[in-house]
Amino acid sequence: MFYYYFKDGTKFTSKVEALKYAHSKTEVPKFYYYDHVYEKLDWSLEPPHDLDFYYREQAQRIRDNFDYVILAYSGGYDSTNILETFYFNGIKLDKILIVGALSQDTYYGDDSNHNGELYHNAFPYVKRLGLDAITQVLDYTSLFDNAQNFSVSHQNEYWVDNLGAWFSPHNWVWKDISRHVIPVEWRNKKIALIFGKDKPSLFPSSAKGTLDRFYFRDTPCTSYADTGQIEDLKRINFYWDPDNTSVLLKQLHVLKRFYNLSNINSYDLERNVQTLSGVDINKIVYNLRKPLLYKSPKSKTSLLSLRDSYLKQKQNSDVFSLYQSGIERIDREVGTSGMTPVFSRFYSVLDSNR
Repeated sequence: MFYYYFKDGTKFTSKVEALKYAHSKTEVPKFYYYDHVYEKLDWSLEPPHDLDFYYREQAQRIRDNFDYVILAYSGGYDSTNILETFYFNGIKLDKILIVGALSQDTYYGDDSNHNGELYHNAFPYVKRLGLDAITQVLDYTSLFDNAQNFSVSHQNEYWVDNLGAWFSPHNWVWKDISRHVIPVEWRNKKIALIFGKDKPSLFPSSAKGTLDRFYFRDTPCTSYADTGQIEDLKRINFYWDPDNTSVLLKQLHVLKRFYNLSNINSYDLERNVQTLSGVDINKIVYNLRKPLLYKSPKSKTSLLSLRDSYLKQKQNSDVFSLYQSGIERIDREVGTSGMTPVFSRFYSVLDSNR
């Protein structure tokens, strides 16, 4: 359950409409991300076990509650930790899903379309673990030969209202992902699709204050076209799951304790990750058995991902026309420069919110 809201009680599921309304109210919207769950937590109370305990508990909980479990595996820190949690604890995955515009790359290993982590991390690791047989590779390149391949095609410029906070076209694929990953024999079953979104960052309560606050951001929460829609599968955010808050709480307290050792906080803009005492927080909250060999750069804009760079060559196609109509609407209504992350309410790691 997530949406954008204002002090007067107005709510929007569309980020574009929310920002348009914000301009008229000169007010910054808030992002509602299961506030009814998180506002009841005692954020100051650290769960007693180590992080691996809660990762394992979350994996087993998902396994126990679903008939089929799929992991969206990108080869990055977050999803690799989930893969290792299932595998090394003997918890079954039914499918590992790897998605990218692979056939658009100049050569195997090329990262021009943001597939480097797949080539250098994901594919070698599933092979090493002997999980090739349950791995589905979805190369969506050919889907972009025809706009009618996507459910958003009939919405014209209004497709941007139904994609969350990311507007690059590969999100059209993720919006329709159930049609690509659910075989006939799985229909009418309980299916979980797990995403590794996101590791937390700590923020200061004032300009010179200690790091003690956390907030959700709409960009990771709604990535991969996750807008809370009802569909044939349940999308589960492994780390920011309102049905199991222990993972996030433990991660935050681990980061807080690490920060307290030196009180040095910075942000690596190039890699888009917080560092504490000079250490990448990925290495604080994850203890990967196989270190990552490659890290793709982060996309600089929510409007066109590095993953979709090749679409610039399709500017005379119906696909590009559909994409362009949505971006023009964003620019007309709120300005493309205004597509910045929207935050939830703040939660303090030091104080109880009860």
